Amino acid sequence: MLRDTTLREGIQVPGSRISQEQKQRFVSVLEEIGVGEIEIGLPDGMSACVELSDYIRKQGYRIQATALVPCYGARWPSQVDLAALHGVRRIDILAPISDYLLKDRDHYGLGTGDILPRLQQVISRARSTPLELGVGLIDACRAPLERILAIGQPLGEMGVSRLVIYDSVGAMLPARMTPLVAEVLRRTGLPILVHCHNDYGLATANSLAAVEGGATAVDVAVNGVGGRAGNAALEEVALALANLYGLGTGIDTTGLRQLSAVVEEMTGLKNTPLKPIVGDYCFAHVPVMHIRCVAGGNPSAFEPFGPAQVGAERTFDFSLPLDYEAALRPFAQKCGCAFDQAEVPALVAAIRRGSSARGCTEQQILQVLRDFKAEASNR
Repeated sequence: MLRDTTLREGIQVPGSRISQEQKQRFVSVLEEIGVGEIEIGLPDGMSACVELSDYIRKQGYRIQATALVPCYGARWPSQVDLAALHGVRRIDILAPISDYLLKDRDHYGLGTGDILPRLQQVISRARSTPLELGVGLIDACRAPLERILAIGQPLGEMGVSRLVIYDSVGAMLPARMTPLVAEVLRRTGLPILVHCHNDYGLATANSLAAVEGGATAVDVAVNGVGGRAGNAALEEVALALANLYGLGTGIDTTGLRQLSAVVEEMTGLKNTPLKPIVGDYCFAHVPVMHIRCVAGGNPSAFEPFGPAQVGAERTFDFSLPLDYEAALRPFAQKCGCAFDQAEVPALVAAIRRGSSARGCTEQQILQVLRDFKAEASNR
């Protein structure tokens, strides 16, 4: 299962200003494509979080709202109450766990021996509400395993139904993530959700490694938006789980490009055209052999999945200084338009004139060939 965290992580992008109307539109698209859970932030910490939970409930959406409640500081009692009042389905109670965080006593006010007793306090109050409970261990991937286990093992008996492992600075390695999740799962018996940052470009890889270790849920953000270098990208994790692992996520992947476009507009952040899954160049073919295979009926030779699976369109670009005769043959066969070698430069020039930044679609190229032959026959 994928939990979307785009709204909370997205506002950490410098200059991001997301309106309530944009949030509602975004949630409606998540609902349409089948995302099951959305993290909306702190109940009292970000503008319009509880209002968004109210909106989800009033719309009768299936998507469930999750809020975060830090156990440090003095606001957690009111945050628990607000979440319950506004129909939030689950809260994840956050606790710092690494030495990097715990040494900041001025902010967190907790030592290693204080974490579990404080969690007990928050859990005790939350159990008097209808809220489902999780516990999130901040910077867990840089904390000692025995500390994670000492905190995690008693949680099930307290009424906690999920443990969140945070790779808070994206410093985890996939080869370490799999055994970490497997061991925490084995020793605590709690379902595991992982939240991976992308500081080393490993967020998607670490998320998939966590699933290999037995994690049942992953935090993702559309287009990989988030603080610093961002988070595991929803579109990457969803498609990898479906195509490479054969795991169902319940997500209609044909809506991924639409979802990506909504987030581009909402955040003001334009994807690089090389962005995996949703980038403009994902299905733009340029080399002769690539075009020949794909247009000739063998797209799997140079496409790991078809463009229709993610709501994209295939294009062909004839921009290299090459002899494109072999690449033109499959198109000529499809439209029944024969040509000879001498006509290739003029045909390529005509295709280039009609090309966009991504090249031309098959139908556009076929039309160029038909028009070229019609003009030739009239000369």
